[in-house]
Amino acid sequence: MIKIEKPARSPKTLIEKGKAENKKHCIAYKRNPDDYESGWEVFEFKEKIYRAQSVKKALLRAQHNKCCYCESEFLSTSYGAVEHYRPKGAVRQAPRQSRQYPGYYWLAYDWDNLLFSCTVCNTMYKRELFPLTNDKERARNHNDNIERERPLFINPAIEDPRKHIRFRGATPSPRTKVGRETIKGMGLRRNDLVERRRRRLQALRTLQDFIELGKDSTDSEVREKVQEARERLAASVCPNAEYSSMAQDFLDT
Repeated sequence: MIKIEKPARSPKTLIEKGKAENKKHCIAYKRNPDDYESGWEVFEFKEKIYRAQSVKKALLRAQHNKCCYCESEFLSTSYGAVEHYRPKGAVRQAPRQSRQYPGYYWLAYDWDNLLFSCTVCNTMYKRELFPLTNDKERARNHNDNIERERPLFINPAIEDPRKHIRFRGATPSPRTKVGRETIKGMGLRRNDLVERRRRRLQALRTLQDFIELGKDSTDSEVREKVQEARERLAASVCPNAEYSSMAQDFLDT
């Protein structure tokens, strides 16, 4: 997971259409708060707004076509989906706990709450999960202040994930409680993902070994290939490279 630099300006559709929908939800909640808090009434969200092509394109560009959580490139794991960092419909403090209603309905079209995730991280792991250090400080409706919350999941668009997670080989290792909960909540140690990282890591080791073997060669062709290998290693830690956070820790050792 790496820091994501999203554009400060929200896509136009979120401003022109999302704000109007958000206002409707807030009015509906104010009229019948008990029904929404019990789950008897649920909000209907318009996917065509928060999943608009302009929103997807802006997120994919900011994320270098990678999942915001696992750093897998799209099309190599899935096509991905627009992800709500704070779940919009309902929320759970822990996987086996009951759903709490409503979710963060007032953030359903909020640019700051949107990311792009692979379907595995999003629908098989995170889903409605959003743990806080203190669940009693959770914002329950649009009148509450979310600034009081202390989330236990990293928001890569706000903070640098490397403060919380580093890699030992192909396996993510937590540096903080937030890192530990994020690894668990997003399934960042799932077997297929670790195996994909291992293959990537082996490719980097091969480049490193080739450089070491050929660095003193006087053969022009070998020297050219060594330079190419150095450039490929350098590119492996760039934001657009798959699993660049892992590569950075590998090259730093």
